[in-house]
Amino acid sequence: MDALFEQLSVLADMALDDGGFDPARLDGVLALFESEARASWGAAEAEHEAVARATEAAAEDAGGHLDAVMGAAVGTYRGSSGEADALAAAAAAMEMAFSATSRSP
Repeated sequence: MDALFEQLSVLADMALDDGGFDPARLDGVLALFESEARASWGAAEAEHEAVARATEAAAEDAGGHLDAVMGAAVGTYRGSSGEADALAAAAAAMEMAFSATSRSP
């Protein structure tokens, strides 16, 4: 790109000095600028797409990890909740048995 700016500067100096300025050369330099700009745009777009794909993959991995952690936490909660339910049922049964035996004559 720097070489193109240098060529454009030379053409501008020629136009100012009236030293054989050729509009066709200016068209050629501008066409090169356009070509370079399109190539830069394409490279930037490709880089953006690659980053977007990598970000999507990382988000999917993070989602999978979160699902696994949440599943383990829910399983642990359900396990402890089930134990608590069983313990409560056993305590209720013991209380009923105690009540039944203490009412006996």
